[in-house]
Amino acid sequence: MQVLVPVNELERAKGRLAEVLDPAARAALALATVTTVVGAIREAGHEPVLLTRDARVRSAFEGLAAMIDEDPEARGLNGQLESAIARVGADGDLGELLILHADLPLATAQAIRDLVDEAPPAPSVTLVRSGDGGTNAMLLRPPGRFALAYGANSFARHREAAVVAGMAVAEVQSPALALDVDTPADIERLMALPAGRASAAGKVLTGDGATSPAAQQ
Repeated sequence: MQVLVPVNELERAKGRLAEVLDPAARAALALATVTTVVGAIREAGHEPVLLTRDARVRSAFEGLAAMIDEDPEARGLNGQLESAIARVGADGDLGELLILHADLPLATAQAIRDLVDEAPPAPSVTLVRSGDGGTNAMLLRPPGRFALAYGANSFARHREAAVVAGMAVAEVQSPALALDVDTPADIERLMALPAGRASAAGKVLTGDGATSPAAQQ
């Protein structure tokens, strides 16, 4: 299965952390979480597809993930994802697709396997909610049945849209996929956990540095 991961430009990443991290640290943190997510996808036996225009990201994950360019005609995250899904499925029927955020520092292969195992048969949507009501993971079987609605309260909006589209909806409780790193409070939650401190993101935050993407595969 292909797993679509939108990755922002590193220089623009994690703007809400500006009060606690300088631009270089924010870029390093973003790269560390992408490394964790890509490694988890690959270990779970799936194909990561990075939606990005960042040259550093493309270089770092060359050979480790497929790449798809942002669409210059598409607007916002939802528009970019809709365009990417259309291009990923252009060669044939895309029966299922997982959209996974790039900033999940605790992501593991087992968490992804559990998400897939708990997904109902098609037509269905399987969701992992973030702490602020967003959508950190969404398995679409198939994609394209409703318009994507990432942004504030996206979990509720995706769930409602899926019901209207006649799709079964499942919510998976996944601590490994529910924690993203957007705010200083998220960093506090991450660093309160042993697994968080040991993660690639935790090592960046403690000044221990981040392991290169290739070394973590």
